[in-house]
Amino acid sequence: MASPIIDNLVLPDGRILVLPDEESETTGNIILRSPMGGGRFIVSSGGVGGVEAEYSHALFTKEGCTEVTINDVNYLVMHQDNVVGLIP
Repeated sequence: MASPIIDNLVLPDGRILVLPDEESETTGNIILRSPMGGGRFIVSSGGVGGVEAEYSHALFTKEGCTEVTINDVNYLVMHQDNVVGLIP
């Protein structure tokens, strides 16, 4: 299922909006980032001259998350520090 485009929501600094995976409560896709929170999800592979890639599939802790419903879709809003790993 494609998620709706959310273009009229501004998140506070350091917050992200996550669409949880159906089969898991601790993984999901990052749908929206605050204006100041995006660089944390860009990782480099291979050191100098390595390829940088931006990941949007994440493993997170659910403590401190807030469930929200936008256009009949359930999301989680959380601080970017809740992300404990990125899933390629």
